[in-house]
Amino acid sequence: MIACPRSWTTNASAAIATGALGIGLSFCPVPAAADYKVWTPDVNQHVLELENVGDVSSDPVSAKNGAQSYTFEAEYGVNAWWQSELELEFDRAPGPGQSTAFNQITWENLFQFTERGEYWLDAGFFAEYGQARQKANPNETTFGPVLRKDFGGTSNTINLFLEKDLGPNAASRPVFQFAWETRVDAWVMRMGRSFEVEPGLQLYGQPGPVGQFPKWNQQDERAGPQLFGKIHNLGPGTLEWNGGVLFGLTSAVPRTTVRWQAEYEIHF
Repeated sequence: MIACPRSWTTNASAAIATGALGIGLSFCPVPAAADYKVWTPDVNQHVLELENVGDVSSDPVSAKNGAQSYTFEAEYGVNAWWQSELELEFDRAPGPGQSTAFNQITWENLFQFTERGEYWLDAGFFAEYGQARQKANPNETTFGPVLRKDFGGTSNTINLFLEKDLGPNAASRPVFQFAWETRVDAWVMRMGRSFEVEPGLQLYGQPGPVGQFPKWNQQDERAGPQLFGKIHNLGPGTLEWNGGVLFGLTSAVPRTTVRWQAEYEIHF
């Protein structure tokens, strides 16, 4: 990433101010209920990215089987510390007889506070606003810190988000959710000059409404192994991808969820 020189104070102040303005205008939504994606605190300046994120869940119990989610996104690194994205979200509820529907249009923003390795912890901030397409559904917001620490040949990232409904049908309390990702950078395998892949894992959790967490076995908690890869010099850009299986850790969620993320980056 090409970035202008700056101090922590200048960078953080600018990013926080922009983030606060976005929140004040209610432009700070939540990912769809099944948007299994871990954000890293990296803004790619002047890079256009086209992305697809999706997942399909399965379970022997028909009421928990068949949930699906797909997003199609376009994002751009506006400058060295702000990346903005427009997302279209499609979902299928679990259970027999359900159909896939276009449910939400989302505006996502990532603010980078530090350069990678500049401080003990890499830091950023995520904020999004989601506009529901059905009047009966509430609009959504989500926001929170994006943190990363590299050590021992691994890259470890955590997202700590609050999710809040907006509008007449909104839930009264914000919901806490988190996502964790570890990539084993020391085990990167390269094939020629264009292809590379490395192992890792992801953990997603949604304990519930703040101050009213249900019992563990009633929470949405999933984790599993993942692969992360890149294909360089693919046409005018680079294809970055990751995917794997998430296993349900509680009885409240499907037994398995297959997820993927594919992102094509074009540098300008």
